[in-house]
Amino acid sequence: MALSIQNIKKYTFYTSLRARVCRVWIPKLNGKDIQLFATSIIEGDYYQISGLYTFENRYTNFVVAHEAVIDLKSDTKVARLNLLTPQVPRHYFNFIDFAYLLTKGKGSRTLTDILDRLKAIQPLEQVLVRGDIAKTFDDSDLHKHTNLIIVVFAGFRVTEFKGKPNLASTVASLWYSNPEIPEILPYKHHYNQLPVEVYQLPASMNVVRSIEQQINENRKTIKEILCMDPYEHKSERFTCKASIADYDLHRGWWYQSCPLCTKSLSDKGTIFRCIEHNEVTSVPWFKVDCIVTDGNDVATFLMVGKTAENLFGSSAHCYLYDKGFIDCIPPPMIEKLNKDKIFQLRFGAFRSVVNRCDIIVTNVFDDIVTAEAPPLPNEPELHIVDVPLNNQAASSSSKVVSPLDPTTPTPVPPSKTNVNFS
Repeated sequence: MALSIQNIKKYTFYTSLRARVCRVWIPKLNGKDIQLFATSIIEGDYYQISGLYTFENRYTNFVVAHEAVIDLKSDTKVARLNLLTPQVPRHYFNFIDFAYLLTKGKGSRTLTDILDRLKAIQPLEQVLVRGDIAKTFDDSDLHKHTNLIIVVFAGFRVTEFKGKPNLASTVASLWYSNPEIPEILPYKHHYNQLPVEVYQLPASMNVVRSIEQQINENRKTIKEILCMDPYEHKSERFTCKASIADYDLHRGWWYQSCPLCTKSLSDKGTIFRCIEHNEVTSVPWFKVDCIVTDGNDVATFLMVGKTAENLFGSSAHCYLYDKGFIDCIPPPMIEKLNKDKIFQLRFGAFRSVVNRCDIIVTNVFDDIVTAEAPPLPNEPELHIVDVPLNNQAASSSSKVVSPLDPTTPTPVPPSKTNVNFS
């Protein structure tokens, strides 16, 4: 008898499973065997998986509320099949009605899928979000349609912004235009006789400029930063060339955070509570007070979360539990001392009435050493025969310009293009 997915149990070995792949994504933190399957498993195709083990689904967010996860290892056999009988649906979505997004979706560990008519779209652009540049996606498929466009946004986490539901993307977030599913039939029937033009919105003002422009944007010295009024410059970003001289560790270099909102948790023994999500499983999160200097003045820059991960090369969880740096700071943090960097900054919140406003690091770039090429040597006359070749070679050499190497990696899809639904 064929194995059914709903009957799969955790921590069990199964000889074979036949199924259709309805959705494919690659997590940001993936195993060493991921490349073995990334090129061979195609969304929408049928496969037989042989010799598979399962483990417990304990992810912070998951696409399907199932107790088990299939462990794809290097010795797991995956073979492509022809169509199965009876035919398996191409898509699987966990739709929630807009009216219940906050009541059902917010705080749920199961990611949310929504469906609606596309009404307007902005031009594609790169948007800087928490130090990451959102990966763009190909919107050419949207412009091919001259009639109704129904879009499914799948694998999103529901949050709240100004009292209204907001969709936050995750590593599993994908989008589909006009998928062949029964749920879009009422839309087609309703809009059959109505105009369904997709409006083109103007570009936003938050377009990220080139790396070179970001590095030189609104350059300030530490003295100038310390003399800025945080209230007057609350919405500004600025840069500063400086180096980390030391770390202020009176608060440590990490804290226990909520996996859903990254807020600090209250610790009551073995139970961690978030002010928004109640009891949660805590996740270590970077929070480092960096003492920086530009050679003339000294200030403290606060570096949190992903920005610190990008600079120090790994997550706080990895350094704490995988590498055991519990009672000391990780060596990669020490290696970053006394090295010139370009810090992209903004003002944060006041910690208290007696403290200065936080200066928060939103991105870190390597300093570019620019060198002027020396003038070209005069080409020797043909009748001069006593010019040594090694002198000519030395006079024509030039310094090599250091390559631009920002510490921000490429994040995960989808693009942060703004869309409006009717």
